[in-house]
Amino acid sequence: SPALPARIQTLSLAGNFLTSIPAVLQTIEPGSIRYLDLSYNRISNLLPNEFLDWSTSLGTINLRGNRIAQIYKNVFPASMPVKEINLSFNDLYYVHPQAFSNLTSSLHVLESSSTLFSGYFPFQIQEGLENLSWLSFDNNDFHILILTEIASFPYIKYLNLEYNRIVDIVMNDDYQNVSLSLTSLRIAYNFLSTIRPGTFAHMPELRNLDLSYNRINNLTKHSFRNLPNLRYLSLAGNIIDSMEAETFANLPKLEILELQSNNFTYLSLRAFHNVSNVDATFTLNVSRNCIRHIDGESPTSIHIFDSSYNELHEVPNHFFIAVEASIRQIILSHNKIVHIPSEAFGEAVNLEILDLHNNNIHTVKRKSFNDLISLQVLDLSSNFISQLSVEQFYN
Repeated sequence: SPALPARIQTLSLAGNFLTSIPAVLQTIEPGSIRYLDLSYNRISNLLPNEFLDWSTSLGTINLRGNRIAQIYKNVFPASMPVKEINLSFNDLYYVHPQAFSNLTSSLHVLESSSTLFSGYFPFQIQEGLENLSWLSFDNNDFHILILTEIASFPYIKYLNLEYNRIVDIVMNDDYQNVSLSLTSLRIAYNFLSTIRPGTFAHMPELRNLDLSYNRINNLTKHSFRNLPNLRYLSLAGNIIDSMEAETFANLPKLEILELQSNNFTYLSLRAFHNVSNVDATFTLNVSRNCIRHIDGESPTSIHIFDSSYNELHEVPNHFFIAVEASIRQIILSHNKIVHIPSEAFGEAVNLEILDLHNNNIHTVKRKSFNDLISLQVLDLSSNFISQLSVEQFYN
């Protein structure tokens, strides 16, 4: 084979017909190559003694899209300071517990999407992943997530387990003594049916939590509590039909809560306790449910509220009075509202957008929009309104 430049830094051999790590790499001068892309070849084995002196500065190796089934002990030598390994789209089903043992201090990113792992996550790795910060095992066949075991990755920030077959998140007795460093956890498109109270209570740094498109059917008190840094929470696309009081508690920085495409028929502000604050822009999306009634209790800080594509027959006045101090956008399109009473939206002095299109509205009272002094956009299209008052938009 032709010789390579002795001091090459980046090398891509992707999309070829290589069946093993090319021997010609031995001609590269030690300390020069930093990035190696061998993706989409036909490599089936990774053998010890393939990563020799030439790899002593290698920081990233991309092996995705090959035919690797197993990774044996000591394949990656201690002399290789690799920070990122991509093993996605292989036939990988087994990794020796000491496969990464030489990489303890260097490896930060490990991606193994669309491989053939199954059973419990995480599987047994004795050592070598202690400094991992980014871990992706989406599109595998894991069934059980054991939260306590995640503590073996003390610096893990990002964990992606989407598109597996996870049916349960297990917390054993030791979980009470654990504090996980996760900031982003993705478990969408699995088979979870329930969330136990306190499941995520030991993740103080968590900012993004995605549980969308599972089979969760109800939410109990304190399902989500004591997450002081949580910004984004998605439960969209489940089959949730009810929430207990204080389902969401002590989430002071929450900015987006997605509950769309579930089976709710009723929504109450009692489900929220100390959620968001006046400094955070809080968006609550409950669109595409079957909601007929929305109840307001104590004042709550919600900035954007989307309840489109539901079964509302009237404007939920008590709810809008509860959120009137903060609300900026209200989306109630594609419901069955027939009448807009006076002061239906309370004294929402910051409301800028009000969308009521595609309802069954026949009548709009003269003072319906009286106190909406900041209103910029009002959409009443595709209704049955035949007349508006001369003073309809006074003030």
